[in-house]
Amino acid sequence: MRLQQIKGYQFLVLAFLLTIVACKKDQVNSDFTLSRQFSVGAIRQTVTETAVKLEWSPSLFTQEGKVQYTVELAKDSLFTGAIDLTKTVDTAGVIFTEGELIIAQSYFARIKANGADGTADSKWIVSSRFRILGEQLLQNIGPSDITATSVIIKWRIPNPVTHLTLGATRYDITPQEVIAGQKTITGLTPLTTYDVSLFAGTSLKGTRSFTTLTDLPTGPNVVNVGPNDDLAALIGAATSGTTFVLLQGTVYKSDVIVNIPNGVSLTIFGQAGPNKPVIAFNGLNLPASVGTLKFENLDFTGYLDNDPTKTKRNYIFNQSTANSTQEITFDGCTLRNFVNTPMRLQSSNSINIANFKVNNCIVFDIGDNNANGTYAFINSNVTTGLITNISITNSTFYKLGYGLILHNGGPSTSVIIENNTFDNVTGNARYFIDYNTRTVGTFTFKNNILGKTLSSANTARGIRYTGTSLLVDNSYQTSDAIITSNVIPNISVYAQASTDLFTNPSAGNFLIKDGTFVGKSNAGDPRWRQ
Repeated sequence: MRLQQIKGYQFLVLAFLLTIVACKKDQVNSDFTLSRQFSVGAIRQTVTETAVKLEWSPSLFTQEGKVQYTVELAKDSLFTGAIDLTKTVDTAGVIFTEGELIIAQSYFARIKANGADGTADSKWIVSSRFRILGEQLLQNIGPSDITATSVIIKWRIPNPVTHLTLGATRYDITPQEVIAGQKTITGLTPLTTYDVSLFAGTSLKGTRSFTTLTDLPTGPNVVNVGPNDDLAALIGAATSGTTFVLLQGTVYKSDVIVNIPNGVSLTIFGQAGPNKPVIAFNGLNLPASVGTLKFENLDFTGYLDNDPTKTKRNYIFNQSTANSTQEITFDGCTLRNFVNTPMRLQSSNSINIANFKVNNCIVFDIGDNNANGTYAFINSNVTTGLITNISITNSTFYKLGYGLILHNGGPSTSVIIENNTFDNVTGNARYFIDYNTRTVGTFTFKNNILGKTLSSANTARGIRYTGTSLLVDNSYQTSDAIITSNVIPNISVYAQASTDLFTNPSAGNFLIKDGTFVGKSNAGDPRWRQ
């Protein structure tokens, strides 16, 4: 017999034997006599608001409905504690619903194939963590729904909800409120955070949280300014001692420069809430004489109509007419997106501001032209424009195209710079603080952090003035704060870049992330400290 014929014959015999084996394997499956000690396949999860579906690949050599699986749920991935739920099924999948699970509680599942006909159970296979959040019928609670003492709770309709809770207090929902899809709750405490839960019987149908607003000031000199009121006109006609109260989440606009009345003292106060009231003015002008101007908890934007797609305006104050002002204060404010600066004194007229204070503010995108900057945050380069006392405390400044202070036309009695964070400040060949040959009586620079300089040419300069009054204490500059001249004396060097010190400086997050930084608890703007 030829060799090829022998090989062909062997191949036919082998194929015949394999066919017999395959047939016997099918017979074994149908009789279920093979040991089922093979574990189930990987567990897949499908989670909805109200249920979780667990599916797995069946054990080998089994058919649907002819093998049972045990499914156990527990809060502990190691299953060392109590078992919360157990189900036995004969399919490769199981569903657990909100009636069986605790809403928002994390669970783990383990699954095994049960032995039969004397065979052992398979090994357990454990799932990853899962939880159901429950049906969310509650709508977002927006700024317009909240006051200092009340809230409007809204939900999707139609739904047969029965009651809601604020903390431990229950509020039943009337049939009329069920149809309307909202309920107003009064008698709340100002500036308090509440957790809301909505129920249909015993079933949780949604959770939200909100914080009530602060009480608004009251009194004969308090003017509450609504969203449709003309704030610019009200300021222009104000009497001394007036406090204007602006509503949080509201934008107040003016395309004309607003003239402050002569001889007045005014406060413009922003209601506390998730969104500061926005002032989108074309500027303010000081009269011949002013007492105290206080701006508190406000968001000053340079964007026309507070629209970042539109042009930026140049100033808040661009004073050229003669003036004597006792005090201008920004407290808890945001100052942003100005082509030039919030505070400029110019012209040959006598302009004297006794006190200029900035406290607990966020200031960014000021005078930034991607080169040498346009104007400093405080900008007076004329001999006739004097600010006697400057105080900048507990604040954050970033993207200052020019620098912090330019006051080279005259001296100041005091300059206090304490507990501030600076980053991306001081443009090409500009000074961080510049008094040129002028003096400063009391000059303190304490508990500050100076991050990256903005100068692309690495030619930024430090502090220039005449005298020896500058006291620097517990202040730091990062390795990318490159100061080529007029270095800040006695400032400590942090050997790494600002990106190593701050969480996300490009996004305005200056939370200190370096736990080894020695100034982490006592330097920089207090809001960012560890």
